[in-house]
Amino acid sequence: SKMKRSYPSGAEKRRRGEENQQFLSQLPKVSTFFTVVPNTGGRQTEPDAAVSVSPGGEKVESDARDAFHEVVSTTSEVDCETPTFSQQISDHIDQLSPLEDDPALWLKHLSDNERCSIVQKGPVQIKERIFPRNQEGRRFTKNYFYMHMRNGEKISRFWLMYSETKDSVICFCCPVFGNKDKSTQLSGDGVNDWKNLSVILRQHDKSAEHIVNMEKWRILTQKLQTKTAIDQVNQNLLALEVNRWREVLTRLIAIVSHLAERNLSFRGHSEQLFEAGNGNFLGQVELMAQFDPVMREHLRRIEAKEQNETFLSPRNQNELISLVAKCTIDAIVERVKNAKYYAVIMDCTPDVSHTEQLSVVLRIVTCETSKGICIHEHFVGFLQALDTSGKGHLENLGLDLSNCRVQKRVLELNSKALCVPCGSHTLNLVVGDAAKSSVTSISFFGLLQRLYTLFSSSVHRWTILTNHVKNFTLKALSTTRWECRVEAVKAVRKRDADVVSTAEGIHKEMQRLPFVVSTIVWYNVLFQINKVSKVLQSPKVSVETVKRETRAVTDFLEEYRNEGLESAQTDARETAEKLEMEMSWPEVRQKRTPMHFEYEGKEQTQSTAVDLFKREFFLPLIDTALVTLKDRFSHMETFYTLYGFLFSTDAMRNTEKEGRLAECCDRVEQEMDDVDAEDLKLEVKGAARSFPAHISSPSEMLDYIYKESGLDIYPNLSIALRLLLTLPVTVASGERSFSKLKMIKTYLRSTMSQDRLSALAVLSIEQEVRKSVDMDLLISRFAEAKARKVKF
Repeated sequence: SKMKRSYPSGAEKRRRGEENQQFLSQLPKVSTFFTVVPNTGGRQTEPDAAVSVSPGGEKVESDARDAFHEVVSTTSEVDCETPTFSQQISDHIDQLSPLEDDPALWLKHLSDNERCSIVQKGPVQIKERIFPRNQEGRRFTKNYFYMHMRNGEKISRFWLMYSETKDSVICFCCPVFGNKDKSTQLSGDGVNDWKNLSVILRQHDKSAEHIVNMEKWRILTQKLQTKTAIDQVNQNLLALEVNRWREVLTRLIAIVSHLAERNLSFRGHSEQLFEAGNGNFLGQVELMAQFDPVMREHLRRIEAKEQNETFLSPRNQNELISLVAKCTIDAIVERVKNAKYYAVIMDCTPDVSHTEQLSVVLRIVTCETSKGICIHEHFVGFLQALDTSGKGHLENLGLDLSNCRVQKRVLELNSKALCVPCGSHTLNLVVGDAAKSSVTSISFFGLLQRLYTLFSSSVHRWTILTNHVKNFTLKALSTTRWECRVEAVKAVRKRDADVVSTAEGIHKEMQRLPFVVSTIVWYNVLFQINKVSKVLQSPKVSVETVKRETRAVTDFLEEYRNEGLESAQTDARETAEKLEMEMSWPEVRQKRTPMHFEYEGKEQTQSTAVDLFKREFFLPLIDTALVTLKDRFSHMETFYTLYGFLFSTDAMRNTEKEGRLAECCDRVEQEMDDVDAEDLKLEVKGAARSFPAHISSPSEMLDYIYKESGLDIYPNLSIALRLLLTLPVTVASGERSFSKLKMIKTYLRSTMSQDRLSALAVLSIEQEVRKSVDMDLLISRFAEAKARKVKF
């Protein structure tokens, strides 16, 4: 007879695996426990902030807690071990624990530990938002949180909570302490009859069930505060377990932040503790466990299998990375919302996996009374460049597009947005046009590239170069990064005779005086343009800096056109003497015009080598640079016309003298619709007369207004200056993020998911913001969820 198989078949195993994976996909992630608490820097709660008061008198500040309450979606890069069915059920029950601020998401049957956790947290009242309207056009308002008395006084209904998921109001104590057989109207899904809500709330205030539940709430709150509850032993054990998980998570977040800030990889060949090659994350955990008792105890429990959840798996690592990055981004978004106006800076580059990455940076001007202002450019993530407008990403961040002041594609949604091309890229195009102005210029840079190729193609020749040239090195040319051109010219401009003698193939060309003069001319021109580019790359500069610096370059080129060639020849002769080179211009073959008749006179004018050099190289170079500089920066005239009268106090006074101040103020009101033209006119007049002499630039003026608490005197002027300073002039911050991209997504980590890449980049670039985020509440809520699984 055929033996009966004692193990499941392959098809049966695959079917069970698919069922387990389907079950896991339906479970919420660990991040559903978390909310973001931006660091308010010790600010006092505003009068309208949501502050709930429990019967025991304990205040619960919920204005920050309910600001962001979203599930973080993460993508795991590797498959994790499939947990057992019992563990899945345990995790599922744990995920449904009552940690939400929304009472509609609480379980119908609460355990004692769950009830205590809810009471300790207290009710969270959402006040700072616009509530949705129903089909009748009615909606909930924050006035319902108060009982209005006949004498005009208002008494807080601290027990009333609004459910975002159900768009209804629910009593805090009735679902927690009420009898399920005698549930009140404000239990369960709550009430959303906005038309009759006032009557319903008055009836609920006086109902016997509500009064009994309020008394139970008061008694339990007092017992928890005085630690005299019946199950106080369990409460103490629970508190110890909560504290243990809080300590563990604090250390794991510190490890994640440490690795991300240094662009280090997390995983290795192994995913097991105490195995070689298990990666930096597990290695840091093992190292910390050698000296830290909390982590040592955590690893002991894992080895003894006293707990199912290790929180060290690759999936947990991804969730921690995304969680901390989400907290950081939410803190940035909070800053952007407080600043109101923002600009979007975008730039693209391909990564190591040939995916086009779009860097998104937000520029804001933060203003604080008595402290002053500061201009920030915050990186908020990488996107796959499918939608180069970034519109969807801005909406996902919860930003209002009507406050965006820069981004070309956003113009379709916000007519007040302005598009500002990158100033550094524009300068690059100016240099590119000048480099193609003549055959001599093209040949000059071609010779530099040949020189670099000569030495870089051989290790032996490069060693000879480095042995003889200590302070400089040869640079390869680039069609995108024009700054390398000034470095390449600098290496030849500062050369010595040994470099020339090494380049046997091109030494004759380099030893000609025209080449030396060309080197000096190009170096002087590129030096001035490079200096301007360095200034524009700072986040602190604004539009008036572009006008001032480009005007300075234009003045230099116009002056250099008249006197530059003579000074270059003088410098070239000094260089030629040091290098013992020929110091004369090559002879120029003169063109002779044939004489057809005897009475024709002989041609008297003859071109010299210097004249030919000036006509074919020098003048085309300078003239092309001047023309393209004016033409390519002509788009900035829009901003100069709009905000030019605010560039300095002198500009304000000159505009007033010329009688154009009213016209300029009207233009700002029509274009931006954020200021009142008449009031702005009066404020500009006052500022031009009262601002100190050392206050001139827009940033200095706005900083002075806030430091001296003059916002009530210059409200419209401050708005106009904020709009001006919000305009970016380069995409340098976006390009700087590409440096982090190359360090994070290397050829060894080329399969990294997009979510993980973006999160790691945020943690690496925005370290200052991440360190300012308060994660105590986040850690505490997670610890409470984990601790409730323990059986005492």
